[in-house]
Amino acid sequence: MAPSRGAFTVVRRIAGWLLVVAAIPAGAIGAVVGLVAVAAITGHRVLAAVGAGLVLLVCTGGVVRLAAALVTSRRASRRWLTGAVTAVTAAGVGFLIWGIVFGPTPPSTPLPMTADVRFWHLPTGSRIAYTHTPAQGEARPSPVLLVHGGPGSPDGSRGALVRDLSAGGFDVYDYHQIGAGLSGRLADVGDYTVARHVADLEAIRQVIGAERLALVGASWGGTLIANYLAAHPERVERAVVSSPGEIWAPAGTEAERLTEAGRRDQQEAIGRHPQFLFAQVLLSAAGPRAASTLFPDARMDGVFESMVSDLDMRPGCASGPPSGTEGAWQPRGFGFWANAATSLDAGRVADPRPALRAVTAPVLVLRGECDYIHWNATREYRDLLPNATLLAIDDAGHTIPTHQPDLYRETVRAFLHGEELPRPAYVAADPPW
Repeated sequence: MAPSRGAFTVVRRIAGWLLVVAAIPAGAIGAVVGLVAVAAITGHRVLAAVGAGLVLLVCTGGVVRLAAALVTSRRASRRWLTGAVTAVTAAGVGFLIWGIVFGPTPPSTPLPMTADVRFWHLPTGSRIAYTHTPAQGEARPSPVLLVHGGPGSPDGSRGALVRDLSAGGFDVYDYHQIGAGLSGRLADVGDYTVARHVADLEAIRQVIGAERLALVGASWGGTLIANYLAAHPERVERAVVSSPGEIWAPAGTEAERLTEAGRRDQQEAIGRHPQFLFAQVLLSAAGPRAASTLFPDARMDGVFESMVSDLDMRPGCASGPPSGTEGAWQPRGFGFWANAATSLDAGRVADPRPALRAVTAPVLVLRGECDYIHWNATREYRDLLPNATLLAIDDAGHTIPTHQPDLYRETVRAFLHGEELPRPAYVAADPPW
């Protein structure tokens, strides 16, 4: 028996309502694609939002209009259904996109412009902020250059360390890497690369007229020092890397980058700041122009600072922070895009480790007992560099200068002077923890 006309009507209406439901995700996907595409083409956030709205209306309205013709034969009902579904979808998706792209974000805290801040205009094109503390007495031939972490995360005050090193005869330069602190920002965030940071560091050496440098860095600063050592091994007198990041990111799995406690803590912190993740995903998926247009520095720097403020720098430590260190450092002057783009590039660079096996400069590796960086990343510095020494610091996390400030300064000073370290080093064995 042939299907009745009524059965065809039921099937047609079911298909129509399914199309109505499908119109909502179709509009949402179209809006996101339109938002990203217009941002990439124009570099303008407002135009991108307008473009997203137009695409949403066309996609949703077109699908619902087709669906309405299947649901009902009444022209007025079709118009009402098309308008209602399109309006609701536009309101919901528009509210979500507007909140992510234009909604309130934590304010950033800039670093103060003090009287001792100077600027280098490097041949690389970077405008780099720095302070110079001259050596007391006769200066040693190799000045100290402090290399901060992040990327894009200038350290807090290091006045005590600078004073100690200056009193010991070192010229000390403390600089902000490109894209962070008081240094310049790059128009194309895709230009924040490991190679750019290495080139800036070499240009600084040339500008200050030093044959060789003594480098002191932490976290990402350790990674940058390793890459500089691979490119310019003859230009480093000595180096200290504290809580260093991975030498070469592609070599490690996700589970090997952070400790279990550190990974859990970072996931929770990022979960409280979804824009931090959205911007990085967009950078990988759509490229730097679209990502930085929709999430500009002015919005993302504060998000970055707030996320880092939520991190536990001592995950897994049985005790709390050592007395007097709570609140000793708060993120300021952070550069989100220097961090995100450089970190992305770090996963693409050539392996520096073959060159590092031939480096003869003495390198001191400092490792906190409950650093959130995985132990394998730290150990590779000691095992790879021929003249490396590992010093384990008890009751300290990722920010050793904050958790054990006196021991940190004493250790750095002794190493740079070529003196005996204040506690035994782990040259081949691993720390007990």
